[in-house]
Amino acid sequence: MISLFVLGPVAIVAFSDGPDAALTGGFGEPTCLECHSDHGMNDASGKLNVAGIPEMYAPGKDYTITVTLARPELARAGFQLAARFDEGGSAGMSAGVLRAGDPRTQLIEGDGRRVIYIEQTLAGSKVERIGTAEWTFGWTAPESGGSVIFHAAANASNDDRSALGDFIYTTSAHSVAAR
Repeated sequence: MISLFVLGPVAIVAFSDGPDAALTGGFGEPTCLECHSDHGMNDASGKLNVAGIPEMYAPGKDYTITVTLARPELARAGFQLAARFDEGGSAGMSAGVLRAGDPRTQLIEGDGRRVIYIEQTLAGSKVERIGTAEWTFGWTAPESGGSVIFHAAANASNDDRSALGDFIYTTSAHSVAAR
């Protein structure tokens, strides 16, 4: 019994500091719903939005991306996003370079270093205003390649230090190389 009490808070801190890699829902990955499963995906009371992804990217150009999660009563939040080629021999591999924008975001590697993810830090899980969370970071488009797909998953948490009562949202966006 005592060991369960000791392990519980450790796991909570780890997830507040960012989820494990590969939880965006893209390319067959699971989402945060793996642990936060008492509500369905993409509940109508909230919304996950990813802004700043161009329909057509200029190779090597820097873009600023903003992830916004909104849901009434959201008190703490987290997200994870990956930018990957969605076709050809590089399908599923990182496309371009993600850059943490401030101490609220961090990069983590997936297994085999094929995919780099960006997600919140512990500081980034705190919300300034109940109901909305926002993260901004950079993406440098690949020098060559084709279509890029961005997969994002986010957790609108009630901040009760458990996996219960949280709402999980996912979204995706495409960008293709300008010709």
